Amino acid sequence: MRYLVLSDIHGNWPALQAVLAQASGFDQVLFLGDAVGYYPDGDQVVEWLRSVGARGVLGNHDHWMLNLNQLTLENPIVEILRWQAERLSEAQRAYLEHLPWTLSLEGALLVHGSPCDPLTYVDELNEARAAFGCSEARWILHGHTHLAGAYLALEGPSGLWIRYQRYPQGGELVLAPKARALVNPGSVGQPRDGVPGAAYGIWDPERETFELYRISYEVEQVLSRLEEAGFPGWLYRRLLAGK
Repeated sequence: MRYLVLSDIHGNWPALQAVLAQASGFDQVLFLGDAVGYYPDGDQVVEWLRSVGARGVLGNHDHWMLNLNQLTLENPIVEILRWQAERLSEAQRAYLEHLPWTLSLEGALLVHGSPCDPLTYVDELNEARAAFGCSEARWILHGHTHLAGAYLALEGPSGLWIRYQRYPQGGELVLAPKARALVNPGSVGQPRDGVPGAAYGIWDPERETFELYRISYEVEQVLSRLEEAGFPGWLYRRLLAGK
């Protein structure tokens, strides 16, 4: 079984379309959270995930959308989520509502942030060390940081050895025997590692590999949607910079 792994799509439908046009040779879709937020087409993204039976977990933006009345955030994202929520169908909302915070699958743990806390960013060695301590899974697949990379862990005589490998341009991770991996495929909809484009991964648990990809697409299509919806221009500028 090979899995297409997507994270942090954030309503960016053109980016997701580009991924689907290139990705091949997978049997099922895994989703690591944040279908909505930032870009206008959250409803289309959720509908596609629902229609293909994507298995996955809840992200913080998904959670916020489902609990808008409880939010105390002073952030423009709240109004964006409110705008998107008005356009979700009952079936699309139900899909998000049924997503768990964590999901175990073929020896892997899926979570948006960290196994210790789904809303924690794992972007430092200390957070990665804690994450490995909170789960015994050989593979931990996560998103949230929008950074394509992997923390690799191996138990040694002096304790847990951890190394980080960045994959801003894509690449392949082959997991060594007895090693464990905490892998982030990067963001489909809004990369933050300085490289524009849509990021995704292909996980093959039988071969013990995780392939990471970064592809370009017509970002101007997103600009047109932002203008149509009246969303702020800084969202487009972030896509151009990949930050």
